[in-house]
Amino acid sequence: MSLFLSRKNNQRSALGIWHITESLDELLKMKNISEEDLSMLRSFAHEQRKKEWLVTRILTGQLSGEKDAQILYDKHNKPSLNNSNICISLSHSHDLLAVILDHAETGIDIELIKPKISNIKEKFMSKAELDSLQKDHTAEQLTIYWCAKESLYKLYGRKELAFKENLIIEPFQYARKGIIKGWIKKRDVNQSYPVQYEKLMPGKDNYMLAYVIGQD
Repeated sequence: MSLFLSRKNNQRSALGIWHITESLDELLKMKNISEEDLSMLRSFAHEQRKKEWLVTRILTGQLSGEKDAQILYDKHNKPSLNNSNICISLSHSHDLLAVILDHAETGIDIELIKPKISNIKEKFMSKAELDSLQKDHTAEQLTIYWCAKESLYKLYGRKELAFKENLIIEPFQYARKGIIKGWIKKRDVNQSYPVQYEKLMPGKDNYMLAYVIGQD
């Protein structure tokens, strides 16, 4: 299926989601592969991991306009583009892979919606957040909370954040898409951000997407 969703906003922000249905050989034909790239691909034991690595770079190249864009990682595993002031965030879940680019710090997360997320809700949600859950669409709402917090975590980019204590989502009523308010609260940090979320249905499975963009 290749590119499932692509959005650009005023030449400063770009978001893309790729539905991975191609074979590894098909993906290899879409990317100029250097010897260094081949060495990296061979280091991955599983074919799905190889596909994710390739699609990340193919999609980043399409969104940035730089076919040979290089993705680097810092000591906290936060990605960046080599020789560029554009910020990048990445996420993947099963057959979907998401990339967002912006001039400001950004974070993105995509997750397959599964009822069993209810089994771990106390590990990443505060009591106030748990009390705000609706009886209907519980799995969707829990996944929004998770994706929103993961997006904030990636935007912050320096780890040392507890999902339950440092990443706070204000109560909201469930809808298929919307904007909610999230907070990063940690010692000298007390900053709110609008987090956008959206339910996606690329095939038979349902996914939740969330992303956040900071200030320049």
